[in-house]
Amino acid sequence: MSREFITHTTEELLEPWIQWVTVHTGVPLSEHGIIDLDEADKLRHSAFWETLDPVLLLSPMNVKFAQGGESVFLPDPWAASQAPSSTLQPLYKFIRAAVNGHARADKFEARDVLSAMRFLVSHGLSLDSCAAIAKQLTNERVSPNDVKWRRATILDRLLWDVFEHFWTGPVAPRVGVFFSNATAHYQHKYWSHHDPAGFAVKPGESELEAYGDAILFGYQAQDRLIGKALALAGKDTAIAMCTALSQQPMHDYEDRGGKAMFIAKDYRKLLPLLGAAAASDEPLMAEESRLHFDTHALAERAFASVNAARTAAGAKVFKTRGLDGRSFIVGCALFASEVRDDTLVVLDKGAPVPFLDFFVKMKTTTTAKHHPDGLLWVTNPAEQVRHSGVEHLPLTMVRTKLEQAMSSTLS
Repeated sequence: MSREFITHTTEELLEPWIQWVTVHTGVPLSEHGIIDLDEADKLRHSAFWETLDPVLLLSPMNVKFAQGGESVFLPDPWAASQAPSSTLQPLYKFIRAAVNGHARADKFEARDVLSAMRFLVSHGLSLDSCAAIAKQLTNERVSPNDVKWRRATILDRLLWDVFEHFWTGPVAPRVGVFFSNATAHYQHKYWSHHDPAGFAVKPGESELEAYGDAILFGYQAQDRLIGKALALAGKDTAIAMCTALSQQPMHDYEDRGGKAMFIAKDYRKLLPLLGAAAASDEPLMAEESRLHFDTHALAERAFASVNAARTAAGAKVFKTRGLDGRSFIVGCALFASEVRDDTLVVLDKGAPVPFLDFFVKMKTTTTAKHHPDGLLWVTNPAEQVRHSGVEHLPLTMVRTKLEQAMSSTLS
């Protein structure tokens, strides 16, 4: 039997997608306090799978996992502080580069690609995925339109191959968690192409032709993954599909020409010019990075220097938040409509420098944001009561529904 729920949260903070912490723990934001990506080390609440062993976790968001036993763990692509199971290290390095580098560059280190491919060949790479890769690369060469955006669904295919490999292998996990982000990415980036009538800032004809079906393409790929999950599960396994949130069109920045963002090319070169100490740059989602400094004092001084940065016209260059010990999060505060070829950044010392020497425009404009409603669908072979209609469920109760499904199928 299956049950369908519309989940909801009353929390106002929906960006980034930190509600997954609530799904995993059953605890609201007011208690778990996780407000950014890669903050799993701060989490003090257990996830629904932590009493079980072994488990298979591929890319669950903001998860802290204690290595040990036969469990298999792959952190989400933005979790630099978390280590994957040692056997998954080649794959994780490639995924982080692919996800966090897609807005910065299209190229990968050859050795990282080879290491990832060697791993995939020995860990479930399917003929179906090989055919999809060949088709994608061919289309990128011959299509008159940009089709590189479709790569996100290829990544989902590869991850599912790995999931299936471990699920059917000798480890025999009791619980498996698989996270897919391709469709959500398409919604964020191509909503105005999907429904241009609702936007004041509309895509051009060539963009509509290239990206108009991106969201539909994502859902079709998602449907294929669900079909694979149903086929893999068999008659004695419960399956749950959860979205945590959903998305909606975003009109917040149309008076600024839309949320067309910039990424700093190299903080190692930029920070000294601003009077800040050197730092390591951890790419996060979209335009943001987390900067890590050697000491708390250096981080505090850099935080002040970065916040003080202005263009020659007086516009604030950066947005910052989360000064925490020796690190903070930073991103460019300017949108494309606010930058000209001659825009200058005023430095701590010396003559101003051209903005575009140090920043690059992201390839897409964000046109959707999260909505507090989500979806939970649970099919449970041990459930004998037939339920009709769609039920409403607080997001904090998703864990309870998952545990109920687990207890009835694992007992």
